[in-house]
Amino acid sequence: MVHPSEAIMRELIRDQWDGDSITAAVADAQGVIIAKGKTTVGEDCDPTAHAEINAVRSACKILKTHRLPKGYWLYTTFEPCPLCAAAVIWAGFEGVVYANNPDYRGKEENWSFIKCGEVIKAGNYISEVKLVEDFLIDEIKDYFV
Repeated sequence: MVHPSEAIMRELIRDQWDGDSITAAVADAQGVIIAKGKTTVGEDCDPTAHAEINAVRSACKILKTHRLPKGYWLYTTFEPCPLCAAAVIWAGFEGVVYANNPDYRGKEENWSFIKCGEVIKAGNYISEVKLVEDFLIDEIKDYFV
């Protein structure tokens, strides 16, 4: 399996359109989704309950680790904010793939006020992470309109 996977991202985009929430998934080197997450900030009364964080928490519990094995990727339907981008580094992901970006956030706050790529670059001394931006963006960019 070579990341990025159109099948994984399309599944997440479909989940977002159907479930009314940004979605994320943790996938192994073979492209198997280990865990998914959706944004539950309001429901959980937790400002850190972003889709990416929820997916990472679930995957780490399933795998019984705080640092993912080699080859894991995070997929998300929106550009990871600074919190989520930092979690990508600390969790040891090989890469992150996102679809939509703040240019298409509609009236939503710009929670990606520091670009994901900037956070990842700053954390390269901890863990080098590959970044794939705007992957299949045309399939999700109108979500917040």
